[in-house]
Amino acid sequence: MMLFSCKMKIAILLLGSLTVTSITASSSRRPPNILILIADDLGIGDVGCYGNDTIKTPNIDRLAHEGVRLTHHLSAASLCTPSRGALLTGRYPARYGLVGQENTPPVIVHVASRVGLPESEFTFAEAFKVSGNYATAAVGKWHLGSGCDWWGRDCRGPLKHGFDSFYGLPFTLDNVMKGNFRFWIFPLHQTLYQGLLVTIFACLGTVVILWVRGAKCPSVFLLLISLIVLPLTWFIFTHYRFHTPRWWQVSPWMDDNMNGIVMRDGIVMEQPLVLEGLTQRLVEHSLDLLDEFVEGEKPFLLYHAFTHVHTPMFTTEEFKHVSKHGRYGDNVEEMDWGIGALLNKLDELKITNQTIVYFASDHGGHLEAIGADRQREGGHNGLFKGGKGMGVAEGGIRVPGIFRWPGYLPAGLEVAAPSSLLDVTPTLLELAQLPTLHQLNPNQQEVDGRSLAGLLQGTVNTSPHHVLLHHCRRDIQGLRLVIGEQVYKMYLKYPVWQPGSTQCGWGSSILCGCYGTNVEDLRKHPLLYNLHVDPYEDSPIPPHTEEYQGVTTILQAYLKEWQERVPYPPSMFSNVFDTMLSLWLQPFLQL
Repeated sequence: MMLFSCKMKIAILLLGSLTVTSITASSSRRPPNILILIADDLGIGDVGCYGNDTIKTPNIDRLAHEGVRLTHHLSAASLCTPSRGALLTGRYPARYGLVGQENTPPVIVHVASRVGLPESEFTFAEAFKVSGNYATAAVGKWHLGSGCDWWGRDCRGPLKHGFDSFYGLPFTLDNVMKGNFRFWIFPLHQTLYQGLLVTIFACLGTVVILWVRGAKCPSVFLLLISLIVLPLTWFIFTHYRFHTPRWWQVSPWMDDNMNGIVMRDGIVMEQPLVLEGLTQRLVEHSLDLLDEFVEGEKPFLLYHAFTHVHTPMFTTEEFKHVSKHGRYGDNVEEMDWGIGALLNKLDELKITNQTIVYFASDHGGHLEAIGADRQREGGHNGLFKGGKGMGVAEGGIRVPGIFRWPGYLPAGLEVAAPSSLLDVTPTLLELAQLPTLHQLNPNQQEVDGRSLAGLLQGTVNTSPHHVLLHHCRRDIQGLRLVIGEQVYKMYLKYPVWQPGSTQCGWGSSILCGCYGTNVEDLRKHPLLYNLHVDPYEDSPIPPHTEEYQGVTTILQAYLKEWQERVPYPPSMFSNVFDTMLSLWLQPFLQL
């Protein structure tokens, strides 16, 4: 896919600004502020207003009570990077290669890599800057690429996508970020290290012999091998995994120190990051931003992406042992506190009625996650089957979703029609009475999201979508057809779980994938459910019925037309040089 140059993108933004000026000149109403709150790995069954009565989430519940609760809200992917890409752009991430494919990682795996959200993609931050001259900021987890230049310079990340400022994690959390890993590792029981040790001593011994005999040039050459080539060999084999099927991985020490960082506008603030109090530091930064925004003349868009409830589990002392669900519940309740702090700040600043708040999770809970003490550390997806990483499984993509705008959206409304994270940008633009993405950006490519404004305002009760696609990597594994109140879901591939469960075992590093032996190929005989009458997919529609024949015929024809019309580019992650941890791009803490 061709990427726009920076100059071309600036020209588009300027042209969009002129277009918007002419469209909105007659409107004197100040556009609303926007506060977007995104949880990480939060299951739909973890929240009080979605049926959980054992984890306390009073602030999320308050949003639902004062706003509109979406009960059929969907992520565009069951993993972080593609899901967040879809949220920011309103487009399936497979369209621009921000998904994995065979023998690649499924998400961005390093801060110091060249992969990331393409600059050609038009984000909601850019849309609101152009349309309403918004002040924009991103806080928390990014996980969409850092864009660092040589020696870790110009790591603008979110700043390349319409955000005026960024404070948070350019990458994500990982269990290794609990620290205490060694850099110097030389396990002599392994053949490779035995060979290295023998080679080093042999080279050094030969150097001494050659030097004594007067052969200085050969001895210097061998000395360089001993001091440079062999240590470099040790470093690569110890701290990289090129020699394994998961070639993109690095050692725990490298992950902790290179990927576990906090940045502010391209400058490293913590390396490695400190887990305890991280939520509080991020929330405090957003609270300070809200104070600054109110003092300014512009409306604002604040994107706050929580690090909770992704593993590893951590809280301050105040939130330890407060939940009946152990560490996981403690983390949910600490995140809910953060949401409450932000909502209370809106009240304090008297801008609650001038601010649209949107809350969601990036995808479903990680069912398999447990700690070293066998305590569960993954989320709950209610009665929906499956979870994080499982592609088309309902539990991996069905997420909580709430919009609140007092005085403009009805309080306490529940919407059962299908909706998606893809819909956030079109929805917010229409609610704010701002131009559409295509009006803002003449070069805007096809948008997959649809505005939910009518659903949220209670003026319509049917989904704006006709068909929603569900991907695993670049593979379309399911389709959802909306016909009035009826919602059908066709599986082309179905997860293979452990007997008697909807997951793939237990473990902090276990994730039930959506490819290979983890799925059953059903393309010749698709599985079909009517989610309106069978939301938990307990009883598939029999293939011999007229209903099955009619719906599958429609969806297969749609899929054929889509695949002919929308060719997907290769995965960005298929390029080893772009995907690997590149030390020459690594940002470091400035001491």
